[in-house]
Amino acid sequence: MNKISLKDLVTPTRVALIASPLLLLLGMGTSHAAGPAFGPDTCAQGYVWREAIPSDHVCVTPAVRQQTAYDNSQAASRRDPNGAYGSNTCVSGYVWREAFQGDAVCVTPDVRQQARSDNSQATARIAPSAPAFGPDTCVQGYVWREAIPSDHVCVTPAVRRQTAYDNSQAASRRDPNGAYGSNTCVSGYVWREAFQGDAVCVTPAVRQQTRRDNALAPSRIAQ
Repeated sequence: MNKISLKDLVTPTRVALIASPLLLLLGMGTSHAAGPAFGPDTCAQGYVWREAIPSDHVCVTPAVRQQTAYDNSQAASRRDPNGAYGSNTCVSGYVWREAFQGDAVCVTPDVRQQARSDNSQATARIAPSAPAFGPDTCVQGYVWREAIPSDHVCVTPAVRRQTAYDNSQAASRRDPNGAYGSNTCVSGYVWREAFQGDAVCVTPAVRQQTRRDNALAPSRIAQ
């Protein structure tokens, strides 16, 4: 049995600037520290959700969360629209953060290293007291899609396998010299858009399936 949080659902929007995570400003509301109210994504004491995008539930220190919010707010000022990667090109001294696939917010190299370290430690920072199921539980026959670890949209096992395969093929389906830099898909592929900022390249049929799964997500939650 797996789970879904309505917070993780984002209506897919096909806009050219989706490759630019400036659009993905995080919500800076309640910190999500240890406690059963937040289910399986509950952080261990001393950690909170990073929220580089709203569905980013990697557990980090409060200082890293604040840095993430600041970097999001400064994204536009750190880009060179005339650079090699178009609007995603960072000015000198900055690099893509890469907190999640497609994250092109420009940060200092040490911040990117911190994001990689936090991603690698994510599992160890989940509160052991979090309930086994909770509000993200899927109805029988469905499992989490997990286009990213915090993607708890309930889908069929076949769709989950397709999602994992598409993730594994992402690099081979990009044209780094295209209009959207490294997020440009080769001919015949389009952005999946499972969540806002999802630029994994898939077939049009897979993108349509993704939209349908997002739309049906509330009906697949165990009551």
